[in-house]
Amino acid sequence: MSKLHGRAGELKSQGAAEAARDPRSEVSSQDALHVMSAESKKAGVEAFEFDPDASPEEKARQARSHVPPGFHHDKKPKGVGIITDIDDGTPDQYELPPPTKGGAIPPSPTTAIADGKMPQTNGHLHQDDKTRYEDRVGWAPRFGQGSITEAEAAESPLDHQTWVESKLDDKFFGGQ
Repeated sequence: MSKLHGRAGELKSQGAAEAARDPRSEVSSQDALHVMSAESKKAGVEAFEFDPDASPEEKARQARSHVPPGFHHDKKPKGVGIITDIDDGTPDQYELPPPTKGGAIPPSPTTAIADGKMPQTNGHLHQDDKTRYEDRVGWAPRFGQGSITEAEAAESPLDHQTWVESKLDDKFFGGQ
């Protein structure tokens, strides 16, 4: 019984709507709308009954009249645009030190020879760097695919058969 008690208003609204659809019933669609509106209000839902001939502005005015004051919070702007590039023709008021090379970043070793050594290229280590890494971790770092032969490099991945291709017939790949 407790489950039906919670749905009694919904069932009453559905019954009114079904009765309004029945041509043999004396319940009109306006009566059904009134019952649905009343049951919605009982459930705590804001429901409106508008005049069907009213303009959209009048309907909006009626809906706005039911909104309590202070319900909508005014959104305050979170940031303000500041114009920073206005030039009024006068010199800047900042006292900055003159530029020097003291704080400059040295050029990268790929563009200049550092300490008489050849510059490091991308992914390749000098022999002394290789031994330094081998001493630390036991092997030298490797980049790329590793060492492959010319025959392996010339092979195309299309020449190899995948596991799926080995298990399926050729008819699934456009063969006869």
